[in-house]
Amino acid sequence: PTHADPQALQLLQENFPLGTLITLTPWDPQEMWTLVSAALARRPAVIAPFVTRPNERVVDRQALGLAPATAAASGVYLLHRAGDRKAGTVVLQGSEVGYAFVEKTLPLLKEEGLDVDAYYVSSAELFDLLPPEEQEKIYPAAAAREALGITGFTLPTLDRWVLSRKGRAHSLHPFRKGHYLGSGQAEQVLAEAGLDGESQFRAIREYFKG
Repeated sequence: PTHADPQALQLLQENFPLGTLITLTPWDPQEMWTLVSAALARRPAVIAPFVTRPNERVVDRQALGLAPATAAASGVYLLHRAGDRKAGTVVLQGSEVGYAFVEKTLPLLKEEGLDVDAYYVSSAELFDLLPPEEQEKIYPAAAAREALGITGFTLPTLDRWVLSRKGRAHSLHPFRKGHYLGSGQAEQVLAEAGLDGESQFRAIREYFKG
């Protein structure tokens, strides 16, 4: 499945015994090799990758100060680490919102002087298969309690990553405006959903400054 249908991920996650089915939600094409290898090593019955479009631009992660693609193997990883003036935590899930965050939101946040720890969820099941102490090290419970979520999938897929009521109420997802999205160019659909870079920036600024 592609990201055209946000409901498909929710239908699979947590619906099978642990390790039986593994979903993959890579941000960019670089992560696919790492994620498929990590998933195969766990020997599940089913692997369900939610793939990016073929013409996605591959960014220079190192030049942008982002985590390497190999970090995706843990299922959740710190994509962008905040500096000394950290405002809070953002959790990203879905290729489209990941690209919008890196290409548009992050530069706007830097202009505003607002910095966040940005985690990316590349595979909930690969994260679940890690020892609890390693999970806490990668994504601490304290971060989940303050986090704002941004997903290209349905809101319930954020429940485990965003633990506060306020965080969930302010999280961005395709059905936030109460209707199915139209069909069209990706940029137009993201803007309609309020998931584009500028909308992400406004939501982050309102949440953490408010």
